[in-house]
Amino acid sequence: MPEERPSFSGALAVGRKLDLPLPDSPAVRDAYAQAEAESQPWLFNHVLRSWLYSAKLAQSRGLAPDAELVAVAVLLHDLGLARGGAPDRRFEVVGADIGRAFALSHDMGERRAKVVWDSIALHTTPSIAQHKGADVACCQNGIACDYGGLGYHELSDDIKKVILSAYPRLDMKNMLTTRLCEIAKHHPSTTRDNFIADFGIKYISGYTRVSSVDLLHQAPFTE
Repeated sequence: MPEERPSFSGALAVGRKLDLPLPDSPAVRDAYAQAEAESQPWLFNHVLRSWLYSAKLAQSRGLAPDAELVAVAVLLHDLGLARGGAPDRRFEVVGADIGRAFALSHDMGERRAKVVWDSIALHTTPSIAQHKGADVACCQNGIACDYGGLGYHELSDDIKKVILSAYPRLDMKNMLTTRLCEIAKHHPSTTRDNFIADFGIKYISGYTRVSSVDLLHQAPFTE
């Protein structure tokens, strides 16, 4: 019998254990449901952990982001990855477009919808995300914590145990590597200027990335 997937009420209960007043609104509930419907268990657990890490790190750092906006953005941030990317856009942009449309359909307003787009589109680009305001930065903080452990040392062992017990990693390192390599293989043109290129070079035979140096020096201009 397959393991029962976590419920939204269960996520709120985990939040209470962490002393986190997680937002409970139709938009957040629907974002949770969409992420659950489209994501494999390992990816869905990553999304949930990222949400909890983003909220806990914001709390411990004294930040006050728009909690509903952050919840929606983090819950939806990997739908582009779940769908396998696209031939003409980075998977982050696929997800950002989905997130913006979702926000508008849930009457979050144009300004907040744009911030949802930025939060998702920039979640793998911390050097920009960290300068786009608290909402975008807090989204990226939680996602980066679950991806590479950034900020993980700031959390107590009890907090880590609660989150990882509720949402185990389910071999995420290998599962995510496989998914990113699939995108590098099938949609290489969307990966050569970003972090997926590292996976392509390491794991995909014949994969090459664009050299910024070559791009400059091979440009069709006389100097």
